[in-house]
Amino acid sequence: MTYSQFIKETSRKLSELYPEREAIAIATRLLQHFCGISSYEHLVEPFGAIAPEVVPILEVAVSELAEARPLQYVIGWQEFCGLQIAVEEGVLIPRPETEELVMWVAEVVQGPELLCQTENSLKILDAASGSGAIACALASKLPEAEIFACDISDKALEITSKNLNSLGFSNAQVFKCDLLNNAAQAVLQSVITTDLEPKEHIDIIVSNPPYVTELEKLQMRPNVLEYEPNEALFVPDTNPLLFYKALRDLALELLLPGGAIFMEINEQFSCETAALFSDEHFSKVEIRKDILDKPRMVMAVKTS
Repeated sequence: MTYSQFIKETSRKLSELYPEREAIAIATRLLQHFCGISSYEHLVEPFGAIAPEVVPILEVAVSELAEARPLQYVIGWQEFCGLQIAVEEGVLIPRPETEELVMWVAEVVQGPELLCQTENSLKILDAASGSGAIACALASKLPEAEIFACDISDKALEITSKNLNSLGFSNAQVFKCDLLNNAAQAVLQSVITTDLEPKEHIDIIVSNPPYVTELEKLQMRPNVLEYEPNEALFVPDTNPLLFYKALRDLALELLLPGGAIFMEINEQFSCETAALFSDEHFSKVEIRKDILDKPRMVMAVKTS
């Protein structure tokens, strides 16, 4: 079987799930992953032959994709901020808009005026870490920072640790934490050092918490609904800001004055999310749009 034949046949098999261009892109990524070819080799050598021993592996992969299993779970990873992040069932697949959140954090930290004036290294908490993509990307971009990552899911903690260790960020700390139940206490227990004085805590909180309402399920593809963890995606229609209220409480208890919280948000509730931080305890509350011009991120700086 040639590269061209495989791409044509695979896009046909996936046509009921994906638009033609996306199906072709998926087929191409399978070739790159399992055959070890470049991103353009199928274009310059369309009649290149697939090794016979690889054909059965590709067939299994395509059959899984035809059952709506996400490509990232099939190949086992997703690129995020230039890093290869391992993913599997039980953790959310990192999205491009979350890369924009990471870039915003790095932009602020590396900017001319640091938000936090601290003598020690910055302490950054990835709250609801999932695969650990945010923690890994920040550890890569801000190597002098201390990185902490927490999640309520044991699978998420396992994959976060796996990614941090495999990418060489072994000094990051990973721990279990329920954002809706005594989260501040769990965080404090994990950032305490041997110093005699109590730790104050955290300079920056970054979070991509669950924010999709139940009503939005009707607009979502089966590869998301049937495979990605619902607990990492959905919130009740009656309480769409559930996790942002918890994050506000966490920021009040843990952030140093001048510290900041950065959050990925549901574009439907950008103003409502920002309003949670619009009081005397926070300043510089900012809503930022993503590359598609949708309001998808909020930052707030703690004043007291």
